[in-house]
Amino acid sequence: MSRITLLLVVLLTAGCAGSPDTRGPFPAGAELVRDAAASFAAVRTVHFAAGVNGVLPDFPLRQIEGDATLDDGGSATGTADIQDGDGHVKAPFDVQGEQVKGQGSLPEAYAVAAFLGPKAGLKRLLDGVTDAKTEGKENVDGVAALRVGGRVPAAVAHSVLPQVTADVVVKVWVSADGPRRFVRLWTQIPPAGDHLSPVMIELSLTPQA
Repeated sequence: MSRITLLLVVLLTAGCAGSPDTRGPFPAGAELVRDAAASFAAVRTVHFAAGVNGVLPDFPLRQIEGDATLDDGGSATGTADIQDGDGHVKAPFDVQGEQVKGQGSLPEAYAVAAFLGPKAGLKRLLDGVTDAKTEGKENVDGVAALRVGGRVPAAVAHSVLPQVTADVVVKVWVSADGPRRFVRLWTQIPPAGDHLSPVMIELSLTPQA
């Protein structure tokens, strides 16, 4: 199996949350994303839930949820929902290093080190956010969070997910109370063809002690 560039970024239940509370003032968006990226660099263990709304070429993953850690060479366990022809299959998975084990059949080997860590995919995405603007405050899984809208240039997005060849629109949720923590990501990927719809991806993360 080949190495994946990113496990979580292509995985979530689609769409953004509703309208945020826009009563400010709020910290600057660039500051929030920068602080969230800095704290996320030290995260080693997370619970994640993610999914794809739309068709991403050569990436049949629809939804995934589980736990991942960088400890002991990196591992992840959980359940994945994968497109299989005209249907789909939902099954458990077990990733150890770069090998996928268990009943599930993931598209590629999902090395945890590809998305967690100071130089991995999710940190690169956060570092690459431009035109960041704080849009308001929302509740995310019981946590007060500030929503920041922005863009990620094509070169950065492509380095994380090879299927992406254009700039992507993103929204990043950062915990409202310090220390700032990256809690959710939503992105819209432009369609691969004229007759296709954009692909929307959402990811939520809960760091574990």
